[in-house]
Amino acid sequence: MSLAVNEQQQAAAPVEAERRLSHTAHSDDASSLEKQAGVQTAEAVSRIAGWKVYVMWVGIFLVSYVNGLDNNTMYAYTQAAASEFNSYQLYTALQTMQIVIIATGKFPIAKFSDIFGRAEGYMLALFLYVLGFIIVAASHGFATLMAGVVFYAFGSTGVQIMNQTLLADTVTTQWRGFAIGIVSLPYVINFAVAPRIVNQLAPFANPVHWRWGPGSFAIVVPVACAPVILALYLTQRKAKREGLARPRPYFAKGSYANKSAGQKVASVFSELGRAAQDFDLLGLFILAASFVLVLLAINLAGLANDGWQASHIIAMLVVGGSLLIILGLYEWLLAPRPVIRREFFLNKNVCLAAFFIGLFDFAAFYLAWVPAYTWVQITFDWNSSDATYFSNTQSLCLVVFGIMAGAIAAATKRFKWLLVFGCCIRLLGLGLMIRYRDAASSTVQVVFPQVLQGLGGGFMGILLQVGAQVSVKHQDVAIVTAFVLLWTEIGGACGTAILGSLQNHVLQERLTRYLAPVGATPAQISAAFIAPSGIFAEWPLGSPQRAALIQAWADYVHIALIVACALSAVPIVAACLLTDYKLGNTQNCVSDEPSTGSAPIRQDSNEDLDRKVRV
Repeated sequence: MSLAVNEQQQAAAPVEAERRLSHTAHSDDASSLEKQAGVQTAEAVSRIAGWKVYVMWVGIFLVSYVNGLDNNTMYAYTQAAASEFNSYQLYTALQTMQIVIIATGKFPIAKFSDIFGRAEGYMLALFLYVLGFIIVAASHGFATLMAGVVFYAFGSTGVQIMNQTLLADTVTTQWRGFAIGIVSLPYVINFAVAPRIVNQLAPFANPVHWRWGPGSFAIVVPVACAPVILALYLTQRKAKREGLARPRPYFAKGSYANKSAGQKVASVFSELGRAAQDFDLLGLFILAASFVLVLLAINLAGLANDGWQASHIIAMLVVGGSLLIILGLYEWLLAPRPVIRREFFLNKNVCLAAFFIGLFDFAAFYLAWVPAYTWVQITFDWNSSDATYFSNTQSLCLVVFGIMAGAIAAATKRFKWLLVFGCCIRLLGLGLMIRYRDAASSTVQVVFPQVLQGLGGGFMGILLQVGAQVSVKHQDVAIVTAFVLLWTEIGGACGTAILGSLQNHVLQERLTRYLAPVGATPAQISAAFIAPSGIFAEWPLGSPQRAALIQAWADYVHIALIVACALSAVPIVAACLLTDYKLGNTQNCVSDEPSTGSAPIRQDSNEDLDRKVRV
């Protein structure tokens, strides 16, 4: 797992580089042109970082802890802010916007890091992250709060994708899953710490100190990110100084010397056009617009009066779906440097992971997880603290068993059948939930399926990402990671939408069917549907009304779980069709790119590369 550089290899690097360039000039030039400057720099960094790579790993762990703590507390601060600004009815729209940005915002940050470098990408994400915290903490109206959440969401998702990309850059395929699992370990601490912090700064009854939350993160996040950025920056500077990485891709020093004013203007526009092509700005715009419309429609359909029949929901789905088709045609046929390459769709480890494993699994996960908190309170009268620990048991087990999955994959150097095992355990957990989601079950019978879900999900979450990453070249690893994570977000949105539809049709009908015969008024039935936590306290366990409420929720949860089981069968089949690459001491399993720690190859300047291509 160590990425320490061999001193003899470093000393021999220039000679080896010249030998390789002289014998395989054309192939090396093509490879250099295929890889963007940021990716080439990342490869040089991973080979000459030495002890700095350990500093970077420690920094990634610290950032993961702070980011996890933020994810477990920020919702309470924005909720308190919306209430203070008398705009709580708009909180759902704020949350929906945040979900959409987190899903789609990974692509521009990943692309930026591919072009300019990992340090630059990390600094951009950090800037947006901290700016968002500052605006939220200083906001005095809902519009300002929303602006802050936009920057915050871009920064948060940017830091997450950069952490995953850096692990892919610096950790070999054999240990990749274990490393991904380790950086999730802080959740175990935040699982217990976050509720206490929220209770102190933003208690539901009197959240007057909520500004301290985002304000504190604005200070803590840069401190946590400092080791990562410093290690990256120093190593990147060394790589460029020694000629092991290409210089900055645009507006190079001296490129405008001895040029007339007209030539300088033409050169500026030429560089801007090249940057737009490298970024695939049009492709990124179409991608963002299409998925924003689709995700907004899915998330807002449950809030619309006419549901899926609402005209604006239909319009968003039609326009978003059309843009997805346009995106595919543009990326496949016209884009000079497509952000979504055709190879992704022809690579079964990417397309199956995204479309059939990630999407379906997350849809099933949300169908089972979202109603668990309220169901256990209604059925067993657990308090909110116990119910929170119950609903988060699955997430806690995801982390613990994810680390186990990474360790087993490192020992066996395989991932496919471990992933299949995780899919099967996931389905088994859902089946046991159907059996034991009733009032006659014991605490162990209720909690054990949650643990099984976490076991299966831990194996799936880690190995799904590993399987996709190792099946593509280094140039594509950041975008492929963002691509797979995007479809998991879409799966979560679809699961939530299905659950909302079941609530509006099944739960509402069951509440009327069971509560009306035991004397509940229409107002009470409506309250039991809209805000069950406020009404079931009036009906103690053993009362006819509480028994009817429990039965209604049991029917609703069972139907949701049956749908989840049907969805969870798809990932099992898809996982069996994946290519089971042997994991080893390389960056990926599909190219002969130098393994981590091998001799770095001296890179030509942009001008030298252009000259060789012309020849």
